[in-house]
Amino acid sequence: MRALTCPVAVVIALAGAAVAVPGPAQAAHRPPWHVTIKASKTEVTVGKKVLFVGHVNKSAAGKLVILQERANVDATWKNQRNALVHRDGDYKTHDTPTLNKRRQYRVVMPATKRHKRGVSETVVVDVFKWTSLTTLPAVNEVDFDPVTSVSMNGVSYGSSLEAAIYPYPGAPAAQAVEYNLGHRCPKFRGTFGLSDDSEAGSAATVTASADGTQWLSHTYGLGESDANQITFPTPPLKIRFDSVSEVDGLDGLGAVGSPEVYCEQ
Repeated sequence: MRALTCPVAVVIALAGAAVAVPGPAQAAHRPPWHVTIKASKTEVTVGKKVLFVGHVNKSAAGKLVILQERANVDATWKNQRNALVHRDGDYKTHDTPTLNKRRQYRVVMPATKRHKRGVSETVVVDVFKWTSLTTLPAVNEVDFDPVTSVSMNGVSYGSSLEAAIYPYPGAPAAQAVEYNLGHRCPKFRGTFGLSDDSEAGSAATVTASADGTQWLSHTYGLGESDANQITFPTPPLKIRFDSVSEVDGLDGLGAVGSPEVYCEQ
């Protein structure tokens, strides 16, 4: 009976030793890295840099986090660039969008022996681009035409709008043009005035409106113009420009020099 005691004790000891070795179940209980992210801007112009800063545990110092981006929730995350984690756990990185489309960003800290993979929250950045209005299709256009350039007070403006008056029976008393923006463009800029092609002594009232609400209406004589920029309270569905010649017998041609809208696709 004594001869059996020693082997049994050895088996029990070995079984106890096996239990003490860490296994996959224990490794699964590693805490994930805690990663934060903050964007310097939530709206940016194409070609302009947006900065991202954040924090990881100090024990991540010297390691690299990964900035990822995607177009929308249905797209796959793509690695953008790596950033070094500093001694205090902070990191800094950036991106320079090349398309005027909304982007989503996050930062990932890869898994290590002590921590599981960590992922920051997602931040959204809207990307806009100044776009020449004359490159968009016009609607309801009545003799307020896109032109290669227009001159006002001797200054030439490329890609512009200029009213045209044609002396024929039943010709419209006013000129107008509209553009559908689809609620994608929160800003406008351009120069309003009287085209130098107008007759001496003439004048024209030029009006600009967004979804039926005027933001500009002014009568210009020859040599007069005003630069104008507006941020709409709500990005409009449609903008409209009107021109009315004000002096009988003298053609006053209203104009909008180099009109641009700030849009996101």
